[in-house]
Amino acid sequence: MSARIRRALLALVAGVSILALGACASIPTSGSVEQGSAQEEATTQSLRYYPAGPSDGASREEIVQGFIDAGTGSQNDFATARQYLTDDAAASWDPTEQVLITSGQVSMRTNDNDVINVSVAVSGEVNAHGVYREELSSSSEALEFTLQQVDGEWRISEAPDGVVLMRQAFTDLYRSTALTFLDVEQRYATQDLRWFPNTDDYATRVVEELLRGPAEWLYPGDAVTTAFPSGTSLLSDVTIADGQATVNLSGDASAAASASDLSLMRLQLERSLTVLDEVQSVELRVNGARIDASLPGADTVITSPDVNSLPLVYQDGSIGYLNSNSLSLPNGTENVDAAAAEINPIRGALSASRQTVTMLTEDGTYAMRYDDTSPTLIDSRGGQIEPALDNWDWVWTQSTSQTGLYVSKIGEGSIFEIPLPSGVAPNFISHQVSRDGTRLAVLFDDGDGVTLAIMPIMRDGGEPMALGDPLLLEMPGTEDTANDVAWVDSNSVAMLVDDGDGTTEVRLYRVGGELTSLGTIPNAVQVAGSNTLAGMRVVDRQGIVYAPRGTRWQASETVVNFLFAQM
Repeated sequence: MSARIRRALLALVAGVSILALGACASIPTSGSVEQGSAQEEATTQSLRYYPAGPSDGASREEIVQGFIDAGTGSQNDFATARQYLTDDAAASWDPTEQVLITSGQVSMRTNDNDVINVSVAVSGEVNAHGVYREELSSSSEALEFTLQQVDGEWRISEAPDGVVLMRQAFTDLYRSTALTFLDVEQRYATQDLRWFPNTDDYATRVVEELLRGPAEWLYPGDAVTTAFPSGTSLLSDVTIADGQATVNLSGDASAAASASDLSLMRLQLERSLTVLDEVQSVELRVNGARIDASLPGADTVITSPDVNSLPLVYQDGSIGYLNSNSLSLPNGTENVDAAAAEINPIRGALSASRQTVTMLTEDGTYAMRYDDTSPTLIDSRGGQIEPALDNWDWVWTQSTSQTGLYVSKIGEGSIFEIPLPSGVAPNFISHQVSRDGTRLAVLFDDGDGVTLAIMPIMRDGGEPMALGDPLLLEMPGTEDTANDVAWVDSNSVAMLVDDGDGTTEVRLYRVGGELTSLGTIPNAVQVAGSNTLAGMRVVDRQGIVYAPRGTRWQASETVVNFLFAQM
């Protein structure tokens, strides 16, 4: 395993382009649970912007502002924006280097040496590879422009690479796609969300970045990997006809590839491209020759680790899937149900596919397989939080009074500590492993508010070995406190955040996307995911179960002790 340390996100180069339209963006205070953020939809958008070129006699400030506005016009390789530049600057300026997303106007200061300094309030950034970073706290980016006169007209001779867009313009001009990669054991498909301009070459951009590999924060090769051999390139643009995308790769794709490798490559291409509405199937070609590689079987690679769509609860001494007001025992869990009645759990997690369960009691964390006659106490520390269970049968435990993140495999008895990377509070209060086993979500208070950390998990044969540098989402609200976190689906995390006055906000973060508010529930204490946003459930202090209904939360008449996390 590589020991290299990487930053969670690449340093992004400051860029330029702003459009003065639309309202300022903010974290919404309510919204459709079933739809989430509008920017998460992978639908074709036809909206285009047509900015104006420079006018005769424009001042230095008007030229800079015009160039900024022209960043919305991507037609003909940003031809309008290049009109504001000198010939040399126009030839060297790279508008694709990054996007700065702003929620307000720029401020501008002109110096005596024909240099204009621009300050941009940034709410989000997208780098050259489509990796998005949310900026929830106030931050600003300083940009510098140098101007000179050309035939009596002011033009920009030096400009930062990239563009700057108002939030509404970004929503109109960009869309997201989840690229599909694999865990290092190549047992699970995993998602890497990217954002690209919604132009005619969108599918080509998707494949180019898929071939480039996972985002740096995912620790390529250590936590997430790809089946495409290094050096594999796209020989021609991706074409789409009658719903079929044709992808023509270089010979590197098959030179040293086995049939199983080619099968995994096709899987990655199909799952990355067929999320686009205009693509229903993919034809793989290498050096122009069609490759008839079959997709791997469902028992070879798990592409959608779905769970039962019904919430799994503990109610009055029994485990069961909750359907209206009745409980149904999961198949084969008779021993688990009997054990739960004996040890009286207060939290737990269950994997129906792996037939394993972990339960937290006043005495510590227990774990067992379905066919075990009794559970085993694996961590007896006091002050433990809800344990996490992953798809390799490892239980992750944490204590707020005797801190330390411990892992123990069910049935093996050994337990050891996984060090937390810098930036993650050792006394975090909630954690859960993603369904593909590649990422750990941790929620904690950092003294200035609530922070969500998403960390890549490095494994050897399924055994967790280390955590990579975290992707940190530092949320505003200095009086807020962390409450609970859960994976809602394969790439979305739900959080409960308390405001100190008895109100709990439900927040949703799509990893690699934006944070969305899903409204509030009084005194909520636990959230659990399912397979979709509509399958989320929240429980309050009285044990009342809440379900999303459009833009609101609907309380049921059912009272439970707690929700099991499902894996």
